[in-house]
Amino acid sequence: MAVVSQSQPAELARYQPAQRWKVRVLADPQRRLYHALGLERTRPWIFLWPPVVLGYLWSLLRGYRPRLPRPGEDVLQLGGDFLLDRQRTLLYAYRSAHPTDRPSAAALLAALDALRQAKTTGSC
Repeated sequence: MAVVSQSQPAELARYQPAQRWKVRVLADPQRRLYHALGLERTRPWIFLWPPVVLGYLWSLLRGYRPRLPRPGEDVLQLGGDFLLDRQRTLLYAYRSAHPTDRPSAAALLAALDALRQAKTTGSC
């Protein structure tokens, strides 16, 4: 399992000891993988759209503290969540429509379960 970030490697290295990430964290400051996976950029005014404002407020209430972007980071770059197999075959794709649009952990786990079931029944 890996997480890909648009941050510079040095920035990620600063956070690794404090965060104790249990997954591999990879740097993609040129956003090559973002482009290869079809992740788009949004427009600046999206941050005024009520669902996005509410999404950030909800995150604040849960303890998320926003930070200023680091040099080279693109706040307009949308993210996504993807599942690939060992052969790098894309098995699941969720491309965010706006900055606070992410699948729930339950949705990701359900996708994993469906992929496991398909593999055991031979339909994958």
